Amino acid sequence: MSISVFAHFAPLSPLIGDVLAATLPGGPYQLPATLQPMLLVILHGEIRLRAWPEQPLAQARRLPMLSVCGATTGIRYAWATPGTQILLASVQPGQLPRLFGVSGLAVMEDCVPLEALLPPGWASEWAEQLLQATTAAQQRRQLEQGLWRLHTHHGQRPADLALPAPLLARPLLELADIFSLSPRQFERQFLRSYGQSLRAFRQQARWSQMLIHQVFGRQTLARWADIAADQAYCDQAHLSRDMRRFAGYTPAHLSRQLAADDPALWPYRLSQADALRLFGQMDGA
Repeated sequence: MSISVFAHFAPLSPLIGDVLAATLPGGPYQLPATLQPMLLVILHGEIRLRAWPEQPLAQARRLPMLSVCGATTGIRYAWATPGTQILLASVQPGQLPRLFGVSGLAVMEDCVPLEALLPPGWASEWAEQLLQATTAAQQRRQLEQGLWRLHTHHGQRPADLALPAPLLARPLLELADIFSLSPRQFERQFLRSYGQSLRAFRQQARWSQMLIHQVFGRQTLARWADIAADQAYCDQAHLSRDMRRFAGYTPAHLSRQLAADDPALWPYRLSQADALRLFGQMDGA
């Protein structure tokens, strides 16, 4: 398999992170929870989402070539044919309305076919242009042009609430005051934008940043007790709880699978630097 991250057309920077290009090893995957919605482009091959790990493939949902995958609060079970090629772009906080005309809450826990969000014919036209591209550079150019066309179409829409990372740990009353909202209004707008409550997002953001800074790109990990302390967990038991909830693994199991170079853990092969380019810093540090 191969994974690379590339910078995109600069005017897209307020809208999306850098873009992941990957060729997948194939087989079953257990994908960790994600904080941000993403545009998924399947250039070659097939990806199916399973409702449970042993669901027969014939019953599993096959993803279209273009889809918007919402943020998730738990694991996703997926399967891909060997050599499946994808492009993946995470959408910056609050920017879904200005690209796809929907909020984060509208696509939360789902993968929505892009054709359901665009004017008739747009998705199929974009898919055809991507398929006709014969080089990686051409594919990236078509991706950028399609995203810019979407922004031109929806760019007049107001963005949803976007909370800068340094503010994430601030008290609710202080955040509401910063945005000139009542606490209830702030919580409603946060839910619409991020798809979950502020309290739940904070918990997942701490775990997500632990994954980026302590796990991604490594085969050998530090002691989990030390990781828990470094990431401000009160004890290792709380970190273990979050690992089971958001990754579907116990810490010990994840360590063993990483050490064995399990191909099913391909998302964890991202380096810390590449993960930050894709997803940004969301722990308030």
